[in-house]
Amino acid sequence: MQLHKIRGGNKQDLEDCKYTICVGVSLGNRWFTTENIIGLIRWSLEHSKNQVVVCPADDIHAINIEVRKRVGSKKASELAEKMSVEMLDSVRKKAEEVFSQEEQSRIVYATWSDLTDESFKNKVKWLYKYYEQDSVFKKTILDVVQNLTSVEDRDFSEKDIEKFGTYILEELPEVMGRVSIKDIVCDAYVYPFDGILTELIEDIQIGKKFPAVREKIMDTEPKVFLEVR
Repeated sequence: MQLHKIRGGNKQDLEDCKYTICVGVSLGNRWFTTENIIGLIRWSLEHSKNQVVVCPADDIHAINIEVRKRVGSKKASELAEKMSVEMLDSVRKKAEEVFSQEEQSRIVYATWSDLTDESFKNKVKWLYKYYEQDSVFKKTILDVVQNLTSVEDRDFSEKDIEKFGTYILEELPEVMGRVSIKDIVCDAYVYPFDGILTELIEDIQIGKKFPAVREKIMDTEPKVFLEVR
């Protein structure tokens, strides 16, 4: 694993281990095998200030399942939880094989519910309201979704695209700001791919686009994005 890009931070601070790093896991992305997640954890252990948090976006992955599998929200949530449990179990077992006791003690396993406190939920509520009131913001989010799904060999309806857009709303407070997960403030996160969404997030973080979003939901230093694979 190697670093390809940094957004919202700088390489010197990374090399000085000034960031507490979170390994964000997209359950619907096939890149996230147990081996690749272990690789991200290993890299993060070498660069994180102290602990490394491993957190699959299980609750919000239910949105993807609901649209792609055409199931109800309850069933989608059950399937997402099952995927998360199985993934974390697999990663834990592998970590016990390849990492020392000291390294294992620095790894914290979490789920999406561990970061969604009342403050976080209020930010998401505000984003939903803004999404419906500001047509430019909504179009920007939908354009991102269209771009991300255009590579797939299937068609999604307008309703599907709007539903996918809510996934971005649900995760924006986490990827923009330095949120606390199990009482650990995560300054940065590693993810294998940069792209149109992370570019938009950085533009919002620096106030280049949608300053109202920055003002309402970002009450910390910018979350640092680390493209690692």
